[in-house]
Amino acid sequence: MKLPDDIRVLERGWLSSNNILLLDDDGATVVDTGYVTHGNETLRLIDEALQGRTLRRIINTHLHSDHAGGNAMLQARHGCEVWIPPMEAELVDQWDEDRLSYRRTGQQCPRFSYDALIHPHQTLRLGSRDWTVLPAAGHDHAMVMLWCERLGIDRKSVV
Repeated sequence: MKLPDDIRVLERGWLSSNNILLLDDDGATVVDTGYVTHGNETLRLIDEALQGRTLRRIINTHLHSDHAGGNAMLQARHGCEVWIPPMEAELVDQWDEDRLSYRRTGQQCPRFSYDALIHPHQTLRLGSRDWTVLPAAGHDHAMVMLWCERLGIDRKSVV
């Protein structure tokens, strides 16, 4: 599937979340940030894809370490906001590494803060299009996915 020019898929290695960058005139949003151990690659890929734009926000579909491990690093570098599913807010507020699954899986995810919650059935303007937040529990109890009806694609179909 050929994607529009304002949607960039930043492909990662095996067992790491690909990053989706949604570009607009004022900046960009990245969906999921990969493992912290891939931090230098994440910074390089995102900085190249931004082409001088500002990274305004991170949206996490869920908070497993392969989807949120780069949050703190990108927040520090770009000063961007982080938006997370609401069922994860208390865990981030308390930084509960057991309930976030980091401790029991031996994963690393540096502590980050969030600025907003993304609620199922909410419509977000990302890039130049509207995306609907859909509940997607299964892989993770709090997981959401993003659906763009206009394009007929979701965050999972472009990775």
